[in-house]
Amino acid sequence: MKQISIFNTALKLTLISVTALLVACGDSTTGSSSDTSVSGTIVAAPVDGANVSVVDATGNEVVKAVTTNADGRYTLVIPNGSLGQDLIIKSSGGTFVDEATGGLAGTAGDMYAYASANSLSNGSVVSATPRSTIDAELVMNHGKTMAEAEAAFLVAFGYTPDMSIDPADATTVPATDEDDAETLSGFRAAVFSQLAMDLGLSQNDQFEMFAALAQDLSDDKLDGIDASGAVAIGTTGTSLEVDIQNRFSTAMVNFNDSGYNMTGLDNAQIGNLPFGMVALTASYKIEYKQIGMMEPMEGKSTFQLHITDTNGDDVVGKTPMLMAMMHMSEMDHSTPMPTPAISDDGNGLYTVTIYYLMPSQMMDGMSMGYWDLKFTVSGEEAHFYPAVMMPMGDTAQVRLKGVGDQIMSMMTQTMVGRTYFMFKDSLTTPDMGASFDFSVFVAAQENMMSFPAVYVGSTLSTRVLAGVTVEISDDDGANWDLAADGGNGIWSVTGLSLTDGMEDQIRIRLTVNDTVNDEMKTTDGLVRDTDVNDYQTFTVTPGSM
Repeated sequence: MKQISIFNTALKLTLISVTALLVACGDSTTGSSSDTSVSGTIVAAPVDGANVSVVDATGNEVVKAVTTNADGRYTLVIPNGSLGQDLIIKSSGGTFVDEATGGLAGTAGDMYAYASANSLSNGSVVSATPRSTIDAELVMNHGKTMAEAEAAFLVAFGYTPDMSIDPADATTVPATDEDDAETLSGFRAAVFSQLAMDLGLSQNDQFEMFAALAQDLSDDKLDGIDASGAVAIGTTGTSLEVDIQNRFSTAMVNFNDSGYNMTGLDNAQIGNLPFGMVALTASYKIEYKQIGMMEPMEGKSTFQLHITDTNGDDVVGKTPMLMAMMHMSEMDHSTPMPTPAISDDGNGLYTVTIYYLMPSQMMDGMSMGYWDLKFTVSGEEAHFYPAVMMPMGDTAQVRLKGVGDQIMSMMTQTMVGRTYFMFKDSLTTPDMGASFDFSVFVAAQENMMSFPAVYVGSTLSTRVLAGVTVEISDDDGANWDLAADGGNGIWSVTGLSLTDGMEDQIRIRLTVNDTVNDEMKTTDGLVRDTDVNDYQTFTVTPGSM
């Protein structure tokens, strides 16, 4: 038996007890009242014929091995006298049908589920999965408490599942009695199989990959290196990639889109994707660098890309291209961006500006979908999946609609008023709070994939705009100031009367002449009713975030 070093932890795992009759597998026998029956599932995919035993914190066997059935299920009996110490459910060997490769048979390696002292009771369910194995490796071999291991895993992989759930097989249609938690747990296990395949590993190598991922996380960062340098994947002859977190995000997308995924889960159920900060292409390392301390939110977001070559030298003079896509359960759409959206700052740094139409993450943690930022550099693609939060503080965007200016709705297949998006771009003071300058970025919808900036000379529905007027009021519409065209959809006014640190309102009106329709846009797409539906309002707090 492999020797493992275990570090005790005081944290108790939360385990869901079941009262159903548990049928023992292998050579397990019915226990007495002084024994505790525990069951669960061993899942890379469900592992058939695995030897499942219980060992203590020093690696000594507490319960002899039983054998899983074809569904990966096991049941074993633990003497009650052993429950007061940390225990590890250990699985070795067995066979499985790999999810990511479409059915290749694999031979399982070691998997673990770590149960803290006094956390188990009669009827407890403890399933060993990639996630439980990584957490157990962090506790057993890298000196972390279970709380620290779970926290590191959450940051790296974006979720915190419960090992008391029996994962379902992600490659079969969910059974009628299968709940969403079981389906989701099986999906997440399958993503690790996809990650192994994406890294060029065999289905058998993923078990060495679990140990490597734990070693990588031992310094609380999933970046392909630990305190000693690059992390080798066991005896495979390869190491974890620097962009391993981004690779996991990509693996989640790849398995979700594959023909082998039969879970039927939508993006909101899967949850928000973890965000890798570094991506690698054949020729480049591309690092995402958020500007400022705030995470990206609905509305304007500015960040930098740092591009280096395989020697680590800065790559300058390139023209990176950006395709931003929001993937939702029922539709995909892009988002407004200036042209160009990326500027070359020199020294391998490129500043990116994007205006997010919507968040991917709600306040309650619910995922709306996920943003995929695809950058192309000299024909080579890199993807980032930022978690875009709901806006905080000032109004991020407002919208007005065309009246006679209409486009085809992708949802209803009927003609509807074209939507015009006005994003807060900046609010600054040139004179220490005596007055304020305010700018907006204005874009219009052509379709779900095209949101061109609005300015004189831009084109909507093949018509070149002959006139655009943006008006701003800081006194509830008593007076209106014409905004200056700053080019590329940016419109600005100066000298607004606001109070630093005090919440206030700024009204905005928009008139567009596309040579067919010369009209002021309205809130509801109906004929203008002065001071009722012909403006939108930004709530702002000068000096705030």
